[in-house]
Amino acid sequence: MTWKCSICGYENPDDAVFCLHCGAKKPEAREVSENAEVPQINEQLPQEGENIQLSEQQTPQSTEQQVTGELKENVSEQQSISEPSLPQTSSALQTEIQDQKKEETIQEQQSQQVQESKYYIIFIATPASALNKSKVPLDFDVFENISLGRSPENVIVIPDSEISRRHAVLSLKSGVLYIEDLNSTNGTYIYDGKVFQPIKGSAEISPNTVVKLGNSTIIKIVRE
Repeated sequence: MTWKCSICGYENPDDAVFCLHCGAKKPEAREVSENAEVPQINEQLPQEGENIQLSEQQTPQSTEQQVTGELKENVSEQQSISEPSLPQTSSALQTEIQDQKKEETIQEQQSQQVQESKYYIIFIATPASALNKSKVPLDFDVFENISLGRSPENVIVIPDSEISRRHAVLSLKSGVLYIEDLNSTNGTYIYDGKVFQPIKGSAEISPNTVVKLGNSTIIKIVRE
């Protein structure tokens, strides 16, 4: 049995797959080959329904939203790590701050009281009769240090021959009054309630302190 070539019309034996004259493929073999290749193409191409399903499952817009959400979560986590929470002020710390403010207020009030009050020297006894029982103000607003002695260069001049030219100096520091002996010949003394105690260098004195300069002049420091 033979088959006729559709291209050249040559009669070929039935077992020949190709035309012996022109080399064309047997019609039946060509149809089988074409039918076998079609499913492969169909398998590679996605169906229309599948495309729609894929589009519904993951669109570019949904992908962008997912990436944006992840970025926001990462930024939020980084901020929570880089910004440590501030510790809350404890009650003990608040109490300490309040106590400190109260102390500062008290110090300011005391400083104002010291500035408003004035110190005076009252001459109890001195060879200079003109100074006896007199009261001389100590103006620390004008003079930082008030010197005492025989020399006219002193702030307070005491004409007593037993007092050195520059005998002692009074100073007010942070509301505290000090007297300093300037290496005088006959010394400076503070009455302790019983006897006069000699001082060397600087000594703190309080209001109503009795001081002896040299051997004869006795003064009292008061504050009003």
